[in-house]
Amino acid sequence: MTGRERALKKKDVGSPKAGVPEMTKVGSLGMLSIATLPRKTILLVDDEEVMRRFLAEALVGEGYHVMLAEDGEAALAMSEKFNAPINLLITDVMMPVMNGKELADRLCTLRPELKVLFVSGFSRDDIWPVDSCEDVTDWLPKPFSRGRFREKVRQVLATLGRH
Repeated sequence: MTGRERALKKKDVGSPKAGVPEMTKVGSLGMLSIATLPRKTILLVDDEEVMRRFLAEALVGEGYHVMLAEDGEAALAMSEKFNAPINLLITDVMMPVMNGKELADRLCTLRPELKVLFVSGFSRDDIWPVDSCEDVTDWLPKPFSRGRFREKVRQVLATLGRH
């Protein structure tokens, strides 16, 4: 277990003393949100639970509506059941069964307006040149701070409606 994993396990995640708004599970879709804030919808996909929780806390703290999936298949099922727009897909690149690029390609076919942010411990050039969805050009290399992550999400969402 890494130092960051130990810190996340020890911290009172979702409590006022942790400085993170409480996250509530909504229905069976694995969605987290703060009900009173206007928000964009983000589908967050990562096979590592600690990373999903770290990223979800940062997003919910900014007022985003977050849907969590542990793999590409779960993300596709959520997207299919979710009838409202999904503004941003944040996905790890290297995941079992379906990698992040394949997931992005499939979701962008179903939701052409979808923006995509890839996060990975690998260099983009080491994995592939991104050529699927027109707007799938955003990449955030791991490791990154919560602040850098929030900044990148805001930057990507600021391009909504632009092609």
